Amino acid sequence: MIDLTVPASVAAPFVVATAHPLDDPVRAARGRVSLPLAAELLGSSLLRVRGRPVAESGYADLIRTAARARPDEAHLLDGARHHIVITSHAPPVSQPAHAQAVRDIARAVAEACDGVVYDAWSHQVLPRAFRLGPEHPEFCLADDWLATFVTGEEGGEEGRGEKDELHLVTAGLHRFGFPELEAAAVPGGNLFAAVTLLRCLAVGLLDEHWAWLACNPGAPLRRVPAEARVDGADVWRYWAAEPTGAAGAPVRVRLSPAPPERADGLPYLVVGPPAGFDAPAALWWNDVVDLAMPYVPEAPRRTAA
Repeated sequence: MIDLTVPASVAAPFVVATAHPLDDPVRAARGRVSLPLAAELLGSSLLRVRGRPVAESGYADLIRTAARARPDEAHLLDGARHHIVITSHAPPVSQPAHAQAVRDIARAVAEACDGVVYDAWSHQVLPRAFRLGPEHPEFCLADDWLATFVTGEEGGEEGRGEKDELHLVTAGLHRFGFPELEAAAVPGGNLFAAVTLLRCLAVGLLDEHWAWLACNPGAPLRRVPAEARVDGADVWRYWAAEPTGAAGAPVRVRLSPAPPERADGLPYLVVGPPAGFDAPAALWWNDVVDLAMPYVPEAPRRTAA
């Protein structure tokens, strides 16, 4: 079993980068939010909204190095001289509704000032059009709540310059009081299967976590099994989409806590072959994971919850 520390509360920070600062962001957002909880937060002490010049917000370097859901929109940050920082703290048992409400407020503020939204937990700048849409009441991770970052070492066989060992980490799960996921030594040819595995695993683990939190609100420690079953069919739950193709197959994985000496200070669970798999991990990624995970790079969201 693995002991997980459950934080008493988790921040939900979003930053709106804009060239047009607002005198009263809260007032500007009041008539634009779509979720009832967002409207309640706007009038409460749980929400903190502050405007700062870019150099004083504390987020300039993070936004500069952030991933972008739309790389062709990078130029939109060039004229942004102000950051509107929107933060709220809540216990994990209040998720995901609380995070959705805070992001709904960030959307509304960005619409009011023609800005773009940066999500500090997933470390990504969201598309410019994001500010124009209402927050969907049905939660799904594919709504830009979870990012997966990939790094790797150059140097494939015969000097072909391939990335033959990739390292994957998720970003976004900690906002829900759960560790991020990590996969190491993934063969380059199995990248998409590894991303799909982490997405499906995140869906299942979060569902279990929220069910546990509902029964144990405020508990500081949770014990989870060291092995988990990843269902390839959960890729449809990740996208909140109706199944239209192969469901995939289940895969057993072993979870182990990553060493605590991380630059970001966050907890991670390392995903790897289950106990008893005696072959090299590369074979597991190629012969088990790659064959079991369905290829679903994107799926249209179902129209009804």
